[in-house]
Amino acid sequence: MSPRTLGRCGVKVKRWTPVAAAAGLILLSAPAFAHHGTADYDMTKLVTLKGTVTDFQFMNPHVTIYFDVKDDQGNVEKWAAEAASATGMSRMGWNRNTLKPGDSFTAVGNRAKNGSKNLHLRKVVLPNGQEFHVERVEDYAN
Repeated sequence: MSPRTLGRCGVKVKRWTPVAAAAGLILLSAPAFAHHGTADYDMTKLVTLKGTVTDFQFMNPHVTIYFDVKDDQGNVEKWAAEAASATGMSRMGWNRNTLKPGDSFTAVGNRAKNGSKNLHLRKVVLPNGQEFHVERVEDYAN
């Protein structure tokens, strides 16, 4: 038998096996690339929100801040702000203790186009004026 028909252990190898493996990897990796875009956000306008942290998830693939914001009538709105990876944000001075539930802060970012209460986070300003910026690949593309 020729080397193309036998694998290392004498098992027949199909010619399409490498193609199938490559296609599988592409299909599995597509969702990972898809969620890193900013197409869901209005990148032409910055929004500033004053809120109170309800949860701070300092983990990959994205750091997320969940927070409450009072509207003009005093009603509480639940918001979420997505940032960069924990690794990238660590380089910008963030850590898992930067924000804690109950902390007041100001979030600056781009709101979701669909009107949901989601923010593409750009920076956080603490009550003492300290600013924490968010590192994003898009920021350095131009």
